[in-house]
Amino acid sequence: MRKKCTKIVIVCMSVLTLAACNDDEFSQDDFSQDDGDFTAVAPVPANLQSGMPEEKPKEMLSVADPTPPEVWLLSLYQQKSEHDPGRDVFYYQSLLDKILPHVHEDKRVVSNRLVQVTRQLADKGIEADQDELLVDFAHYLPAVNGKYVFGELIANYSNLRQQNIDHEQAMKTLFELI
Repeated sequence: MRKKCTKIVIVCMSVLTLAACNDDEFSQDDFSQDDGDFTAVAPVPANLQSGMPEEKPKEMLSVADPTPPEVWLLSLYQQKSEHDPGRDVFYYQSLLDKILPHVHEDKRVVSNRLVQVTRQLADKGIEADQDELLVDFAHYLPAVNGKYVFGELIANYSNLRQQNIDHEQAMKTLFELI
């Protein structure tokens, strides 16, 4: 059986080697533009490049994204018109450090959920701010016992907000329930 498999492998390798040694070269005629089977794509002219939309901010941090979550949160904050230029990465790191011992997720997932929920609420016309949420979760979580699934907490917050409850009342209600 082993000899038979070896012979098959040798025959296959020989066929592949012979096929790769084909001496036919491509000519310019093979790539002529007279065929009409394709549309040439030219680069965007320089005078139109200035009209190209700016890069869209990241919706979420992927697992492969090397950006630290606190750097991403700071960059989102700095896009706000009235941001504090003195705020730095350590601000976000300290808030995340207060939350992480009380949840099962890591800081990337916590950051993603904060931003995701605030954007989903904004799409429904409900004002929510990820910085305010981060501050409030950092305040409330150390005061309760146990470890929680942050995704469930933030989803419950979102459900409360969609019931026409303001931010402060939604946070109080959420933490009364746990």
